[in-house]
Amino acid sequence: MTQQYHFTLPQHEAMGLEDFLPSPSNEEAVRWLLQTAPAQWSSHAFVLSGAAGSGKTHLLSIWSAQQGAQRVTLGDPVLAAIVKGKTPAPAFALDNADACAGNPAHEEWLQHFYNATKAANLPVLLTAETPVAQWGLTLRDIETRLKSGAAASLLPPDDELMRGLLLKQFRDRQLLVEAGVVDYLAARLERTSEAVRCGVSLLDEAALAGGRKISIPFAQKILDLSN
Repeated sequence: MTQQYHFTLPQHEAMGLEDFLPSPSNEEAVRWLLQTAPAQWSSHAFVLSGAAGSGKTHLLSIWSAQQGAQRVTLGDPVLAAIVKGKTPAPAFALDNADACAGNPAHEEWLQHFYNATKAANLPVLLTAETPVAQWGLTLRDIETRLKSGAAASLLPPDDELMRGLLLKQFRDRQLLVEAGVVDYLAARLERTSEAVRCGVSLLDEAALAGGRKISIPFAQKILDLSN
């Protein structure tokens, strides 16, 4: 089995529509979030799940920009305004919604937030690392409501997306590499966008420091990759 490696997530990431790379691994989520009006969802709340680095927050950022959504956090005081009918935005987005699990106050807030936005007919996008059934919620009412609602999952990057992510990272850094290097890395790096970003960053720094061209042997040595 090919060995895979984990890298530290960079601090800055472009989150615009032009920075998002569509592929078969995210096409269902793209169809529902970027090509379908929230009014056509099966419920007002949509849960987008996927592993860390799969692109959840990126899609949430694009959707928020398109819908004029306000990003909220668990326990956000905006709930009081919604309940009073003083809606500050036409839609809302909650990243890492699964973090509420096991926290009674946050689970209760999420339940009230769900009910209030539903009553006001306001679309809500929530992201999580896993589907709702795996969150471990103790409030069965909100668990049942979210489980029965609209949802999509982001799959690990496929070969096409891995190559696209690598090419973009190399282009952004104005690095010229042969196609064989891209294919080599796509087959060996961990299949997450942060692994791609950090891998290219390490190669860039090492190439600059040593005045070297990024080749397959160079990448193998710097990233300690197997053949």
